Amino acid sequence: MSRNDLGPQWGGDELDWLNDFLDEKAAAPRPTAPEPAYSREETPASSDFIDFEKEPAEEAPIPPRTKAPAERRAAPKRARTQAVPPAVAERRRAESADRPAYRRRRRRSNAPMIAVIVILVLGMAFSAWQLGKILLNYHRDRTAYSDLIDSAVTVKPTTAPAPTPQTADEPAPTPFVSEIPLEIDWNMLRSINPDIVGWLYCPGTIINYPVVQASNNDFYLNHGFDRQSNTSGALFVDMDSALGVVQSNYIIYGHNMKDNSMFGTFKEYMDERYLSENPTMYYLTPNVCYRVDLFGLHIVEGTIDNYPVFFGSLTEYQSYIDRISSGFYWFKRELQSTDYQLMTLSTCTSAAGYSDARLVLHGVMVPIQ
Repeated sequence: MSRNDLGPQWGGDELDWLNDFLDEKAAAPRPTAPEPAYSREETPASSDFIDFEKEPAEEAPIPPRTKAPAERRAAPKRARTQAVPPAVAERRRAESADRPAYRRRRRRSNAPMIAVIVILVLGMAFSAWQLGKILLNYHRDRTAYSDLIDSAVTVKPTTAPAPTPQTADEPAPTPFVSEIPLEIDWNMLRSINPDIVGWLYCPGTIINYPVVQASNNDFYLNHGFDRQSNTSGALFVDMDSALGVVQSNYIIYGHNMKDNSMFGTFKEYMDERYLSENPTMYYLTPNVCYRVDLFGLHIVEGTIDNYPVFFGSLTEYQSYIDRISSGFYWFKRELQSTDYQLMTLSTCTSAAGYSDARLVLHGVMVPIQ
């Protein structure tokens, strides 16, 4: 730019300062651009093309961060809240004092949960102790009855050897085989407990027990055959029942145990297939032995009307059988007879519609040799 470019209205010495500024600017050296990272021969032909395979120029390293001066680190943090006026602080303290303690305590206590856990653990320990006690009692009973059978009971053979004929022309006599399946050492049983009056046996089942009779129907509910305290009890005859009276009912009671001991297998008799496999029991006494032919099974209320002991006549006996037979699960009329004494085997059970249900098995007592 020159003085002539400023137009005709400017001239003389009035623009000397501008000319001096322009002359100095023209004489100042121009800054040079830095050399590119690649030579001129490698310069792209077009600014729109970028070769991504070329390594970029090395950048300057980033200086490491420096720690704050010790003075700054040691400086106290700024208070998060502003100072509260004394009047406001006093009012807040008064409100806090009037507030209930349970509202001031914000932290929830773990005491209820700990108490629940302790109760659950104690309940599980008590249940385990009770289960162990029951299993121990079952094991003790099985061992006691097994030892008693080994020492006082002998199984008799079902066949007898054929006798040798005296002469060649004489036919061999028919061997006699007693129907009585067991031989009982009654003296030994009476030495253990004089209340033992019989032995009930069902071949092929767990029923193989001594039977007791007392002056009441309560003692042997929680005492064993040896008169020792036992929750499994024992098989016992009704206190009013008498053996050998045809027009009477010989009643034997037993618990329905979870391990199927005592009368625990009676529920199996609801299936007639089980009845076909075990249709007969044996009741052995010191004087007379009986084969018990089972003819009916039903559920009744545990009332005295369903457990008569004596019948006034054979007609009354038959009327009782006809009355109860309508509720039998099964009834074998051909086996039922008033010519023999009636046996009733009773145990507790659970059944809908009954307040005190009893599962009852009936049979006739046929004397055998």
